Amino acid sequence: MSAGHTRTVRLLASLRSFAGTKALTVTTGPDPTVRDLFAALQREHPALAGRVLTGDGGLQPGMQMVVNGRHIDFLDGLDTALPGDADVVLIPPTAGG
Repeated sequence: MSAGHTRTVRLLASLRSFAGTKALTVTTGPDPTVRDLFAALQREHPALAGRVLTGDGGLQPGMQMVVNGRHIDFLDGLDTALPGDADVVLIPPTAGG
């Protein structure tokens, strides 16, 4: 069995405060998708995953994920491929007025 590959997920706004860091690393297989990254997040950072993900592994309402500057809704959603150099950012819901 081959070793896993580390992926970095940058956190913005309140997610940074909750996690106590600007970025997390997770271990995935060699050719992960967003779905694989979310599974790794649930395994390795369950407290944060509970704030970010729904029970079925999707994003909580209002939570956003951007890969290489593009929202996953405009890519392949949960099936978006994550190359090793992918810039992955989680953005929590924001409110203001």
